[in-house]
Amino acid sequence: MNKQLYTSKLEEGLSRLQCELVAERNTINTENISWFQYDLLESLYHTNGSRPAELSINLGVSRSKISKGLKALKDMGYVKQEKSDSDARALWTVLTDKGFKFLKEIKKGHEHLAEIASSALTPSEQKLFAELCLKVSSVFEERRR
Repeated sequence: MNKQLYTSKLEEGLSRLQCELVAERNTINTENISWFQYDLLESLYHTNGSRPAELSINLGVSRSKISKGLKALKDMGYVKQEKSDSDARALWTVLTDKGFKFLKEIKKGHEHLAEIASSALTPSEQKLFAELCLKVSSVFEERRR
């Protein structure tokens, strides 16, 4: 196969996988949290809290969009903000118990998706798929920094 055909197949595979994951994500998101709000919650979960400036860099979006997203999540009771210990001008944002509970429910949905994926792949394919997904995800993340 030539390089153009490989690229075309890779684009098709990524596009189809993204569409399927979006459809599945919509079925497990019973709170109708937006994609962006979900990404904010996930980022806060993985960092044990963050300042808006760091979230802006991590998610590759403007600080004003971060502020709007955090305000909505705060109004819904999923996050709380306090003055940062290191800089009184900055806000430190963390998940509330409600935010943790929401993500715990979503994790159950992710486990279900992993079960579906594992049924389509052999154990060695599962290992390779996971490694490749993490490798590509890391490249996307690094390019935003």
